[in-house]
Amino acid sequence: MTKKTIRAEVAGRVKNLSPVYCREADAAICWCVTQSALYRNARTILCYVGTAREIDTSALLHAALEDGKTLVLPLCVEKGVMEARQIAGLGDLVSGRYGILAPRLDCPRLEPEAIDLAVVPCCAAGTDGLRLGYGGGYYDRYLPRTRCPALVLCRGQLVREGLPVEAHDVPMDYLATEKGLTACQRA
Repeated sequence: MTKKTIRAEVAGRVKNLSPVYCREADAAICWCVTQSALYRNARTILCYVGTAREIDTSALLHAALEDGKTLVLPLCVEKGVMEARQIAGLGDLVSGRYGILAPRLDCPRLEPEAIDLAVVPCCAAGTDGLRLGYGGGYYDRYLPRTRCPALVLCRGQLVREGLPVEAHDVPMDYLATEKGLTACQRA
């Protein structure tokens, strides 16, 4: 199957997930992340604001801010290019590219090397570390510039092994689902 076909299939599956399952899974995923050594040991965390089809990361964002972490979020500055911008609170977010909440333009930019943990969205992901994004390539271009573990968040019902991979796709180090955190086993 092609990436495009899988994205369409997963989008259909997401529409059929019960709202109760999504709320409970998302809360469990965020809790799992905040209880992990990866999170505890990270001073600077790159995270994202989940859209309707993604994990609701609001609990994770609140926890990072309350725990005194340096929280950075992606700001899409041009097609395929993102920067990490530090926020002091959720009031620093505005509607950005694609209608996704993003940091204001005046939020400080941090270099990729300053990030200790990258929390990454997906359309689908597997325990083999493969991740299917939404086709923009933002994270695949950004993550190689970091020196930190990449942790992808995925509801268990959307985990899929053997996703198609291309040379530019960046494998994930960890997968978090509502069942827990898994170190990815690359083939």
